[in-house]
Amino acid sequence: MLFVRNFLNKFKEGFAKNYDLASRKFKTAIEEIDKTIDHLQKTKDALLSSENNLRIANNKTEDLTIKKLTRGNPTMSAKFAELSDTDENKEK
Repeated sequence: MLFVRNFLNKFKEGFAKNYDLASRKFKTAIEEIDKTIDHLQKTKDALLSSENNLRIANNKTEDLTIKKLTRGNPTMSAKFAELSDTDENKEK
């Protein structure tokens, strides 16, 4: 009977050690998964932000005109005035 008791106690101790080790590894794995999820979420947020900035930049380029580019530029204003005078003379 003593032999069975000793065998059972050794089995319980061994099982408890293995359970503890497996439990710690499981916890570590879960923590690593959580870190990876956080990292992936940050990457996703950065990509979405970049997409938004690209959309804004694209909208600005769609709204861009020669007139807006040359507004306030005296050289370009003079050139457009010359063109306008030339067009008016051609129509007469």
